Amino acid sequence: MTMQGHRRPGVGAILAITLTALLAGLTAPTAQADPEPGGKLVLVLDSSGSMKEPAGDGQTKIAAARTALTKVVTKLPTDAEVGLRVYGATVFKRTQAGACTDTQLSVPIGRDNRPQLQAAIAKYKPYGETPIGYALQQAAKDLGPTGQRTIVLVSDGEATCAPDPCVVAQSIAKQGIDLKIDVVGFRVGGTARSQLQCVAREGRGDYYDADSTIDLEAGLDRLSTRAFRPFRISGTPIEGGPQQEGAPVVAPGHYSDTFGGDETAKYYLIKRSIKGSTLRAGVSFRRVPGKELVIQAEVKLKTLAGDSCGWSYPRVFGSDQGLATGTASSWSDWQEECADSDQMVLTVSPGKDYRELKGVPFELRIDEEPPVSSTANLPEEAGDPTWTSMPGTTPREIVPGSSFPDAPLLEPGSYKTTLMPGELQLYRVKADWGQRIQAQFTVPKLGAATSKALGGIRYLDTAVISPIGEDVYSVFAKKVPGGSGKRGVLTKDGTIQALTTKEIRYLNRNGANNQDTGTSMPGEYYLAVTLTRKDDDRAFTIPVTLTVGLEGTAGTGKPEYVDGATPVAGTSVTPTPTADPSEPADSGDENGNQAGGPVQGNSNDTDSGDSTPLALVAGLSGGGVALLLLGVFAVLRLRRKPAVQPGGWSAAPQHPGNVPPHHNQPPQHYPNHGGQQPPNR
Repeated sequence: MTMQGHRRPGVGAILAITLTALLAGLTAPTAQADPEPGGKLVLVLDSSGSMKEPAGDGQTKIAAARTALTKVVTKLPTDAEVGLRVYGATVFKRTQAGACTDTQLSVPIGRDNRPQLQAAIAKYKPYGETPIGYALQQAAKDLGPTGQRTIVLVSDGEATCAPDPCVVAQSIAKQGIDLKIDVVGFRVGGTARSQLQCVAREGRGDYYDADSTIDLEAGLDRLSTRAFRPFRISGTPIEGGPQQEGAPVVAPGHYSDTFGGDETAKYYLIKRSIKGSTLRAGVSFRRVPGKELVIQAEVKLKTLAGDSCGWSYPRVFGSDQGLATGTASSWSDWQEECADSDQMVLTVSPGKDYRELKGVPFELRIDEEPPVSSTANLPEEAGDPTWTSMPGTTPREIVPGSSFPDAPLLEPGSYKTTLMPGELQLYRVKADWGQRIQAQFTVPKLGAATSKALGGIRYLDTAVISPIGEDVYSVFAKKVPGGSGKRGVLTKDGTIQALTTKEIRYLNRNGANNQDTGTSMPGEYYLAVTLTRKDDDRAFTIPVTLTVGLEGTAGTGKPEYVDGATPVAGTSVTPTPTADPSEPADSGDENGNQAGGPVQGNSNDTDSGDSTPLALVAGLSGGGVALLLLGVFAVLRLRRKPAVQPGGWSAAPQHPGNVPPHHNQPPQHYPNHGGQQPPNR
């Protein structure tokens, strides 16, 4: 039933959203070594006979699709490479020859082909069968073997021909981490919906539901300025070894690899450039659907002799898909071997979740910080901060990122955007020694239509993530607007959710939790925000103002490193492994220091989107799937026990059922983990 004052979006709206999102992402740079510039997209459209059925608002499905496509094409970036493939357009019955191979590339992939696309859309008519699997195979060929490639499939039903499109999607996913399949299901249910969801899942893309058409032009006006970038794994490809002996030797840098098909860990040898340096490793990947908050994978750093220095379980927060990060550090004031070893062994293990993680690509970042000459004159560990009021500025429009490489870099000030249910937004803030980050997310009082779509209470979950991937918001910060915690309750009256970090100091590394150790290095930190999603959500957005401040004087407490050495961040170099890695494994299974911006309570002004709430859940993969990820970055190292963290994103337990010793105590044995646990850091 359509809600009064809020018409549900149809295939046109969803397709418009998808295209706008994806095409903006096509030109986004990645951190991949020598990436192919730009990207390619091919639309795969259902032209089967069922598309002549009603769309639910007086139009037919085919008319709704034509409307959406025509409007989207007029807004395509001129440098975007786009093509159009249809299926079921020329052979009427399945019993006729060629019915199950009935697909044509109506408009070859290219630039400046908008007139051809519009002409093809005008001729787009319902006719034959539904050979989805074969059409996907041909679409993958259309895109070629390299570069960022995206397939957008639009269908109103399940396949009527072999091959199984879900199996085809698995096979296509093996062609590389830069290829994905997004799917729009138009008025589908039951088996058809399950099949299309499987195509998106196995194709590392997103699934969208569409029931009816809405005012597409209004929706496109709002979304044409939004550059949703697809979630992409980036980094120099490398293949970890199955054991320590013969594992590739790597320098600090940014890499990508893929989980294997069993519990075997991936091994990497990290060569120190200077004795006593601190090595930090961070692993991030897109979680598989339906898993628990703590993924039983493991990231671990140890010496060549097997002495454990640090490890963590990657952490995510629920919903269909999310982002998980795990970190490990060699820093230890009780295990000298962790500082003296010329090489460290990094392992990334899928653990108990190996079946679900099979073929899932991950990023690997390795940083190296030289030892300091002396800590005598350095400021002690930072205490709990007190929120500082930030002066008001006029908010500027901002385009959010959906993965680490495309997160926009923010200066102190205020920014405005919109947020969709299930969507993860990421932003970068560069912070120096002696500084701390403040961030406030403000949602004003909502208009009637958006309030109705909200459906009561939602949660606005936030996080601050360190450069290596730790959750670093200050748990016990004082006078924070909206109260302590990372989760804000959102109602029709809006909400304020604010959080801050501790001041960045070298000796924070000796602290007990992520909020301490994660703020022991300057660099680019990340702000994350997401809005919880409900199963029956369609399409709406809420207005959000993000205010960012940097408190403290940059450079205060900067340490002096031995011999004038400087830290090496994984994202600041284009690394080359010192030993030739083998070919990547198959991806998939066989089947200014000034604060800025206003800090204020909920505004009585309503949002301007009453008549047109829009945009379907756009998440990690370029527009899409629910990601209530927010504990995603709460990653811990073995040698410390997390503090209790209120709100939606909480730290992952290191050793369930066991309490780690104080950091000055000797290590103890923990039988559930087969060895020694470093002390509480």
